[in-house]
Amino acid sequence: MPVLILILLVVAEIYVLITVGSWIGAGFTILALIGFSLLGLYLLKREGSKAFRALREAMDTRRPPHREIADGVIIFLGGLLMLLPGFISDVVGMLCLLPPTRALVRRALFGLVLRRVPAPMRFLSSRGPTAGRPESPVIEGEIDPR
Repeated sequence: MPVLILILLVVAEIYVLITVGSWIGAGFTILALIGFSLLGLYLLKREGSKAFRALREAMDTRRPPHREIADGVIIFLGGLLMLLPGFISDVVGMLCLLPPTRALVRRALFGLVLRRVPAPMRFLSSRGPTAGRPESPVIEGEIDPR
């Protein structure tokens, strides 16, 4: 099934390239593809460095960097899509690189992952079985052996 989707995507990209080329000409189509690739490189650099700073900040404040890691992956995939020749991949890549639409992509990605991950694995923590529970108070003292 994934191979069929990939083949359909390639056919759609070729169809859109031919259609746009017939509207604006081959030269302008190539210029547009190069322009989108350069824009993708710029956005990848800018948004990637923002995501890396946010990841470092999350690690420094000792909070789980779930959102920052997801943003980094989405930004990388968006940049990769922008570098591929084709207008469909450019549009999808742009959706991944721009912050307002990246939040929508992240939400859809989290939903997809949560549906595919078995329920017992969702709530595991590296802190052990007491993770999420309040710490029990420690009362210091000495035992009087009478």
